[in-house]
Amino acid sequence: MEQNNKNYVKQRTLELYASLPMELEARKQQTAVRDEILQLNYKFFGYVAKETYVAGAEYEDKFQTAIMSFLKMWWKFKWTPRYRDDLSFAVFFKPRISEEIRRYLGTVSYSQKRMLCIKVAEQLHKTWGEVNYDDLARVQLPEDDIIALKAILGTPHPMDISELGMFLEDSRPVYGIDKYQTYKYNSTEELLIQEMIEQEAPITDKQLRYMSELYGITYIELKSALPKAMKMLHDRLTENL
Repeated sequence: MEQNNKNYVKQRTLELYASLPMELEARKQQTAVRDEILQLNYKFFGYVAKETYVAGAEYEDKFQTAIMSFLKMWWKFKWTPRYRDDLSFAVFFKPRISEEIRRYLGTVSYSQKRMLCIKVAEQLHKTWGEVNYDDLARVQLPEDDIIALKAILGTPHPMDISELGMFLEDSRPVYGIDKYQTYKYNSTEELLIQEMIEQEAPITDKQLRYMSELYGITYIELKSALPKAMKMLHDRLTENL
């Protein structure tokens, strides 16, 4: 029964998008279609909120931001020329909504961390993105700054500064694996690359099957695309060594 419901949600969502007019402004006016799509995929937005980590953000805030983000871009799926039109609903929206959640809820925290880490980096002659908790014992800073840095750098789930960095102006280079994340989601290979970067590990067969169910991509297509995705990521990591 659950599988039948999932199939219905996918099929009905595609039918609703297929019913939209071609003209952009006319599509945006189809609020009844928009609301039905939102209701059909309500659990999906909860999943995106749960899976998107932002330091200090509560689930409800992330969920509401996910809904808000969808309402700002719902009409693009299947109708934007520069995007592939064979992507599933989940493949298209998950990375885009996740970015919006991080951008909306994480920018202030990112700015604060960057400002404080720069103070440490200047004393140790390193880039601010390389600053870690142990560095705090080697610098002279006001007590309030040290307390704030200990709270930021000592959290069990530290912020991913490189993911948030794309939303702010910063002339400094991004280091680490996130430097090679392109945020282009218009191929199965790029989707797999994003997943590998986010979990910092290869994708297992079990994860491929889970992704197949979540994104509506066949297991065979994911399995076939994985070697190429791994090579693409490897090439990006080694091309500048």
